[in-house]
Amino acid sequence: MSSASESELLRLEKVHQLINDFPYRTRTRDGGPGGLIEFPDSVVPLIVGDLHSSLANLKRILEHDDNLGAIAKGERTLVFIGDTVHNDVTGMMREMDSSVAILEYIFALMEEYPSGFVYLRGNHDTFDERLTKSGIFQGKEFKNTLIARKGEAYFHAVDGIFADLPMFITGNGYAITHAGPVRGGCTRDQLIHIKEWDNMYHQLMWNRINEFRGTPSMKEYDGKDIQATLAKLNLPIDTEFIVGHNPLWGTGEKSGVWMNVIGVPHHHIIYSGAGSRAPYFVVQRGLLATKFALNDAEPGPIGDDPWKKR
Repeated sequence: MSSASESELLRLEKVHQLINDFPYRTRTRDGGPGGLIEFPDSVVPLIVGDLHSSLANLKRILEHDDNLGAIAKGERTLVFIGDTVHNDVTGMMREMDSSVAILEYIFALMEEYPSGFVYLRGNHDTFDERLTKSGIFQGKEFKNTLIARKGEAYFHAVDGIFADLPMFITGNGYAITHAGPVRGGCTRDQLIHIKEWDNMYHQLMWNRINEFRGTPSMKEYDGKDIQATLAKLNLPIDTEFIVGHNPLWGTGEKSGVWMNVIGVPHHHIIYSGAGSRAPYFVVQRGLLATKFALNDAEPGPIGDDPWKKR
């Protein structure tokens, strides 16, 4: 078993502090880091969907339109919508070295550009041994791999970072979270103190859109929940509500972007991992634009059919 160097552990400590002290992060009543980030109009977000350990797509996005250069100049802020780890390509879900690699890369970026990157928590940003995908205990596999590669101290440091990641972002014309709104909506104060609301915290990481137009289950949301969320947050009804978590490959759309999902206006799902065209959103002056770092002519990922429903 290997152990992380002192400099690697110091980086994690610094990144953890930067995440908690991010300038637009709300504060809880006791002064701690809140679950909500409120961007001022001056911030132009680049919103990246679930990467699921696709470092290649992240690098494509950073290179596209000189995004990294814009981040370095303070002109853009990149938002990871969650689920940066855990390979989700069929046949590769037990492979965790790519998850270690992308985390190291992201933490290095966050250290170098403290105000240039924001990481929201997704359901896969965890070492929870109950987390499974296609029968594979990815949380446990990730934990074992990270300990083997970096040691116990590194694992505990990353676990602490995951626990303190923010859950929701609002700004001029947009609202962003990983999975979907809380059923029935939630208030600004509840988002700030989200750790006091276990069920809401869980929903922001796990809810899925109701695709069948029947009565939503307790794991699903619909347009009314989005409307309720916007109303309780005093946001306009035409706010772009952006999530990841639930790529709708079964629709036949292969780009990684699904707009106005299930007929709900201004509700969009974005997935930026393997099999997609490495999409990201840019919101400037309240207007949303869709960008693709990988065009149709470029080769896609190697391996199993990337368009297979995951």
